[in-house]
Amino acid sequence: MLIKVKARSSSSPQSKRTLTGKEIELDIDPEDKITRIKERIEEQSGVPPPQQRLIFGGKQMQDDKSAKDFNVSAGSVLHLVLALRGGR
Repeated sequence: MLIKVKARSSSSPQSKRTLTGKEIELDIDPEDKITRIKERIEEQSGVPPPQQRLIFGGKQMQDDKSAKDFNVSAGSVLHLVLALRGGR
């Protein structure tokens, strides 16, 4: 999933796309924690935050960090990957 993020500051949209090619557009504040961004993604996609892994710049985004900690800016693309559960 690809998620386009629209920053609330002086920035413009950024995006995030699903593995199925679905694209979501979000308006975020640079101070938003990744946990909050995941909650907003759930509102639009139905994917619960514990199953979400957000990737930006080839790195997984930690829940306790903010968007600005990863230098997410207008036009940035975040990739949503579903976390796999262990089997028996």
